[in-house]
Amino acid sequence: MKAQEIDTTSIENLFLEQISSYPHEKIYAQTDRSIYMSGETVWFRIHLVDALFLKQANASRYVYIELINPIGKVVERAKIRPDSTGCFYGQLQLSEELEEGNYSLRAYTRFMQNQGEDYFFHKTIYVTDPLSRKISPEISFSEDKDKIKTEIHFVNKAGNTKIIPEQCLIFPDGDPSGEGEHLSFEEGVAKCFLKSGKNAQAKNFLLQATFNNIIYNRYIDIPSSTAIFDVSFFPEGGHAQFSTEMKMAFKATNENGLSEEIKGQIFDEQGDVYTTFESSHLGMGSFRMYYLPGKKYHAICTNRENVSKRFDLPEASENSVSLKAAWNNNILRVTLTKSPDYKLPPQTQLIAHIRGAVIYAQPWDDKIGRLNFENDFFPAGIVHFLLIDESRNILSERLVFSSQSSTFAKANIIFNKEKYNTRDKIDLTIKVMDENQLPLTGNLSLSIVDKKDAGVDTTSNIISTLLLSSELKGYIESPSSYLQKNNKQSDLALDVLMMTQGWRRYNVPNILKGKITQDLQFAVESNEEVTGKVEGLFSTLKKGGISLVAVKDSVIGTSLTQPDKNGKFVFKNMEYPEGTKYIVQALTEKGSKKVFIELDPLKPFPALPKLMFNAKPKTQIKNESAINEKHLIEDGMRIYNLAEVLVTAKRKMDLKTKSPYYSVNSSKVLTSEDVEKGNIISIFDLLRRIPGLTVVGDEVRHRNTAPLVVLDNVPEENFDYDRLNVNDISDVFLSPPISAMPIFGGRAAGGAVVISTKKGFVERNKLNSNIQVFTPVGYEQTVEFYSPVYATQKEKDSTVRDLRTTIYWNPNVQVDSSGSAKISFYSADFPTQYGVILEGVSSEGHIICSSEKEITIN
Repeated sequence: MKAQEIDTTSIENLFLEQISSYPHEKIYAQTDRSIYMSGETVWFRIHLVDALFLKQANASRYVYIELINPIGKVVERAKIRPDSTGCFYGQLQLSEELEEGNYSLRAYTRFMQNQGEDYFFHKTIYVTDPLSRKISPEISFSEDKDKIKTEIHFVNKAGNTKIIPEQCLIFPDGDPSGEGEHLSFEEGVAKCFLKSGKNAQAKNFLLQATFNNIIYNRYIDIPSSTAIFDVSFFPEGGHAQFSTEMKMAFKATNENGLSEEIKGQIFDEQGDVYTTFESSHLGMGSFRMYYLPGKKYHAICTNRENVSKRFDLPEASENSVSLKAAWNNNILRVTLTKSPDYKLPPQTQLIAHIRGAVIYAQPWDDKIGRLNFENDFFPAGIVHFLLIDESRNILSERLVFSSQSSTFAKANIIFNKEKYNTRDKIDLTIKVMDENQLPLTGNLSLSIVDKKDAGVDTTSNIISTLLLSSELKGYIESPSSYLQKNNKQSDLALDVLMMTQGWRRYNVPNILKGKITQDLQFAVESNEEVTGKVEGLFSTLKKGGISLVAVKDSVIGTSLTQPDKNGKFVFKNMEYPEGTKYIVQALTEKGSKKVFIELDPLKPFPALPKLMFNAKPKTQIKNESAINEKHLIEDGMRIYNLAEVLVTAKRKMDLKTKSPYYSVNSSKVLTSEDVEKGNIISIFDLLRRIPGLTVVGDEVRHRNTAPLVVLDNVPEENFDYDRLNVNDISDVFLSPPISAMPIFGGRAAGGAVVISTKKGFVERNKLNSNIQVFTPVGYEQTVEFYSPVYATQKEKDSTVRDLRTTIYWNPNVQVDSSGSAKISFYSADFPTQYGVILEGVSSEGHIICSSEKEITIN
């Protein structure tokens, strides 16, 4: 019987169907720099692109970016919506109290949760404490069984002498809200013990010390145990065969999941040495291997601390085939290695796809035994080769990286002068072209930083993210190091990486069998909705009205909807800024409040990975604390260079109450502390102290109208204040009519006196059953980056010091039809070198990345 002819186009169609039903997004975030001081602003631009064509994507309406501290807790989160050109950008304000250490930036869309954590964007930034300018903790570690002996002393940088803090604590789990361990110093040194290895719950601890009543906080990484490391071996193509030479890749990692440099020897079962090997880049390397029939092999690996461990090599198969691939003079040669008696199945095919798009699908000609591909055959990125049989079972896989030049744009930055003085105007022109010198359009993000403070991040960039780390499953340490131009060692390391990491964006085995992933847990987030259900007193509420009031300082929006026959309701397109409070209220058709409203839970945020990788950014910094020098004077006070702007006084939100009805329009909050300190003996005495309220006898008025009373979140009309004992009050304030009436209607025409008691005056401390109040995550309102102007002699002669580290930041540089964009800004007050970092994508999907240019300031 004649075998069925292979339909090669059907495989292409299956992949296309998968991409169509489940398109992927990729995300990259450029920050203005990678090192900051607590209290500064992290400026960022998020490049959201279609995973296949690398063009700007806008299916997802929102992007989320989080700042995660060294112990894996989110300390800042922002929800970003696109501007009118579809670009996502914003800023994160670092707290003044932020502890020094490595922090992770994580960016993603809701839709990307279908792919999982591996495909979110991650970047490490370093935050310094202002006191690091003056002091430095010197810490030594030594292993002692299952503990790490730790010795700590502090050095005054000015005199390089030991200094002893007034108080010093360590928090072993890194959480400053927990109980710290006080350290005592003998001869200037404190000693303590930390858990290590499997007994350790944290990979770092928090060190807190007090000098001259100023608290210094810093996270300290706990070194991994020298005895704990692992080595994995990967035969090329996934299988080892007897009696044929092959390439064997390996990867060594420590207990933190980071690279471990090793040396090793391969032994056979008789103990004879077969070969030696050594890691060449980030714990990885390769060697040639030849399995003799009937023999098994193992490796003895030794790390830099001279700890040795044994690992078995994969056993050879008597019936397998493996793909081999190698670049040579811009030609990619693909061949096969087979077990001695192995016969290739009939109608075997070779499939090659890139980012899910099939580029090659043809029967394998075993008589020729090899295929050659020119270097421009594949687009830039990871090519996934698959050898499949007639039933579309995968026989072997191999990843290869293509560096096709047409994917990359050429960015030329032209300055109007060769050198500049301080406070000079700098004009530059950006020209973006393809490899044929034709102009490209698109939008870019541009950062110009003082390289003495914070140099260029060499660990990752838009190229390494979009083409490498976003394609591979698992953590890729320093991905940019694999993409160095004209670097043979980098090319070799990249090929080893292709053998040790797997491509898993789609479930390829399922696609080959015709099983297309269509049912996704997380839909594209195109708008915000508020949903829920209402019920009447005895049945589902089928008629009636449901209102939503959005409040931020004052009412900024209202919406109305009606429930369906099952009582379910939805408010669509609820897009309000961060800090907006939603008040949802339901009434029956006749206006009765005797209904019950239940809101659906808010969408949870993705869980944080158990292991946060916090490798310190490699930014070519000569002096890590230089950034602090510019922002501190001798008494430790921080200096900021502010624009000459009119500052309007605006009271900050009072944090003395947790009431959902508080806003900036509300009066001052009086608390139980005020009751105690003021010797207040009655509720009326307390109310007299609230601005806007008048009290005559037992009558309380606001602008000659009796205000509504909201007691423990429950509205009370015609309330008798004598029922309250002033000593039971937790806090009280006046919400004026502008804030209270949109929530409570005409009964709050005189505003509302909002009272919270210590234990709850009413039986159930909750809102009326027909009202729900909540504050979802709103979009971040962008702030323009301030760049001073020195256009006049008076401005140049100003004595206000210009101490910028980020000289210029523009998250959305639009390149016109001629491929050009013009930028102007002014230099700061220090002779130095400025680094120019330009990243983005063109309208056609070219990747734009330039970081080599410098500006000299005399």
